Amino acid sequence: MILKELYLYPDLVEYSDNVTDPFRDQSRSICNFLERELKPVKFKTSGFKRICFIGKSVAGNKCWVNSSNVLTVEVEFDEKQYLALAKEELNPYFITLLKAGLAKCREQFEIPLEHLISSLESFSAGGYVNKWCFKTKQIKELGIKCALNGQLTTDNFLLTLVVSKSKEVIYDKEILKTVPDEIVFAPMVKDICLEGDKLTVSDKFGDPTFQLAVNELKV
Repeated sequence: MILKELYLYPDLVEYSDNVTDPFRDQSRSICNFLERELKPVKFKTSGFKRICFIGKSVAGNKCWVNSSNVLTVEVEFDEKQYLALAKEELNPYFITLLKAGLAKCREQFEIPLEHLISSLESFSAGGYVNKWCFKTKQIKELGIKCALNGQLTTDNFLLTLVVSKSKEVIYDKEILKTVPDEIVFAPMVKDICLEGDKLTVSDKFGDPTFQLAVNELKV
């Protein structure tokens, strides 16, 4: 199997939704960043495609793979410490938990530890920014190039549409804002095309997520 997914969250039984829900949203930016860094590596594992780092007040030493091909790694989690963190302290805290979990995991399973640690350091050095390009597309009828750029923060997912003509940016605006959860935003962004007199960003079902009248571009 190929390692593709990483998740970090407090134990769903031990802690209330008031703790687990915001934590899971806040940690998706850093985990999504690591997943995208993992993609070109295509690291083969011994029976798991996802690692879940689960916060516990008392973390066990043993890591295990369940019937859903998920490697579970328990990490020490202090609820009071987490709740006292300022927003700018969240990502450094998540890095601490992930590094502890990765070190424990490596003792029992083969994982791309050095690559993941390097990716965490890159995320930190870059100011904890997680930005990427979903899609670019040439609209030949208008002589323009469109780019759909995504960004994940601890608060939101943001999608920006950038339109260029002759290498000059003629449109650059945020067109979608959701909670930072791939289950919510990923299905909403599939393609961009010209439909009549409108640029349409469509979802995975082909329905419009956003439309822009061509006359607003002044092309």
